[in-house]
Amino acid sequence: MTLRVGIDGRSLEKNITGVGRYVWELCLQLEKCVPDAEFFVYSQWPLSVEPISERWHHRVDQSKFKKYMKSIVWQKLRAGALCKPDRLDVYWAGATFSPRLEKRTKVVVSVHDLNHKIAPATMPTATLWAHRLFFKRDILAAAAITANSFGTAKRLLQDMGRHSDAVVTPAVSAAFVWPAGNDTDAVLKKLGVTRPYMLALATWEPRKNLTSLIKAFLSLKKEGKIAEHQLVLAGGRGWKDANLTELVDKTSNDKVVALGYVDDEDLPALYSGADCFVFPSFYEGYGIPLLEARANGTLVVCTDIPELRESGGKSAIFIEPDVASIRGGMLDALAFLNAKEQKLPHDSELPDWQSEAKKLATLIDCRKAP
Repeated sequence: MTLRVGIDGRSLEKNITGVGRYVWELCLQLEKCVPDAEFFVYSQWPLSVEPISERWHHRVDQSKFKKYMKSIVWQKLRAGALCKPDRLDVYWAGATFSPRLEKRTKVVVSVHDLNHKIAPATMPTATLWAHRLFFKRDILAAAAITANSFGTAKRLLQDMGRHSDAVVTPAVSAAFVWPAGNDTDAVLKKLGVTRPYMLALATWEPRKNLTSLIKAFLSLKKEGKIAEHQLVLAGGRGWKDANLTELVDKTSNDKVVALGYVDDEDLPALYSGADCFVFPSFYEGYGIPLLEARANGTLVVCTDIPELRESGGKSAIFIEPDVASIRGGMLDALAFLNAKEQKLPHDSELPDWQSEAKKLATLIDCRKAP
């Protein structure tokens, strides 16, 4: 029996970040973990990735009405119709929400965070209401669920009494590790970045707390404590970011450099060249950029919450998400580096995608006994 696996492809439609990175890397490993399956990836718009092999089939909605639908609305109203002809055995809802499917189809849901419970004010209104309407319903109806961190799993259990069948954490692929001896400065020159600098990578939205980061940086700059440093912001525009955009525009002369979205091929060099990576989010379900920074030997400064304790590692400097604590964390990072007189080694204690994908594959392959 050939297993027929459906996958939510919405996170793979444009620039791949966050959930999209998680889904794509696990897809690459599922190709190996379930070698006799057929995979069907469903999306509202064309994907930014090519089929992994001849066993992967992209189903892009051709309806002329799709342009009027928000992503989650499309998932609920249209995705099920695309799935039906493929007679799926299992559907992996990698972005949590699942469409209306035939009863024969087993649904496996991946949960990335509980933003709508913990940080609702930071979400777009339509997204918040979609979570309030469908999040709990889809999780409780699923045959199996995975959490992306032990912190997320604990919150799911506390909030709705649902045990996670597996914790499938993000990882770092070899492509995100900058080899020793490669020309870092050539990449930085292309990006318009000069050393020394501190780095942040995040979509511009309130939960990422970039405004507090900029204020902390500017106060240290004003006091002459980091006179030569730039603050480099990588990541695209998001939502509720008008005040942040105005602040960045006003501070470009103070060495705040906004790069926008950075291609994957340039990110390892950007991580590697930074004195520290600062991640002052109010809340995260895990924090993939922390793993990427660690993989490139870059010291991490991040918010002290359980989920970032998991991704930040043993060498991270943990802070509160306020201006004073962020200031202190950046100064502590520079003091640590000055004392060491060298960068950290590439962190070898990182999860790998293959091991994590095997956990997911066990739940997806419904031909095997539980």
